Amino acid sequence: MSSAVPASETYQLGHHPSVVARHARRTAETAAAFILPFLKPGMRLLDVGCGPGSITSGFAQRVAPGEAIGIDTSADVIEMARSLAGATTARNLTFEVGSIYEPRFAAGTFNAVFAHQVLQHLRRPVDALRQMRALLAPGGVLGVRVVDWGSTIFYPESEGMCRFLALHFDLASRNGAEPNAGRHLRRWFREAGFGETRVTTATESDADAHATRERGRCSPSAPCGPAPTTRCFWRPSCRGRCGRSSTASLVRRAGPSRCRGNKRVYRFAKG
Repeated sequence: MSSAVPASETYQLGHHPSVVARHARRTAETAAAFILPFLKPGMRLLDVGCGPGSITSGFAQRVAPGEAIGIDTSADVIEMARSLAGATTARNLTFEVGSIYEPRFAAGTFNAVFAHQVLQHLRRPVDALRQMRALLAPGGVLGVRVVDWGSTIFYPESEGMCRFLALHFDLASRNGAEPNAGRHLRRWFREAGFGETRVTTATESDADAHATRERGRCSPSAPCGPAPTTRCFWRPSCRGRCGRSSTASLVRRAGPSRCRGNKRVYRFAKG
């Protein structure tokens, strides 16, 4: 997800290159495997909060010759997605600026709607789900994947990581968002009017060498070594978010005490 939020809401992560680059490494196979069995050739699919479009591109291959459309409220990230689409041979893949709160599409015109890591950033997640439901044709399917930050664990214990997570929760609360969105999904779907829901869980680990190198993008000059740790991934992630992304500007607006906390996290991330 990049930022499927209206102007009145705040996308906490922003669109710094360090953030968008991570989003662009996501694929339909790694981030949306649970919905792939429901996708068939000829379907029309909408990807809400598509970001740089790497997941949407995978969907386009699945539903071809049907249409795959990605929407995001950020014009900059949509331009990046269009560049990605231009580098493929897919003619059924398009991207446009748009908000799920005010979709331009007619009701009942999609066979599938998808949203990846969107609901955690929204003040009105149930309203967003109602709009997605309205866009579905009879027999259509909605797939939503969202994090539950409260389930995050790491070892060994790290003061810097604890500060980073506390800062993340604090800013989300100030924005009216829900960082523990995952545990609310079934209730939100019910309130949005869905009758049948299937809830599955997935975990991501940075404890093995492959995951650490893939997610952390360790450089040859600073390899993980024989015993990689989550710090290899989390340090550059924290550094990018706390030092250069929208998180940094949000912290400055939140007050001096949070600025001091953010600086401590950045120093930890810098190593």
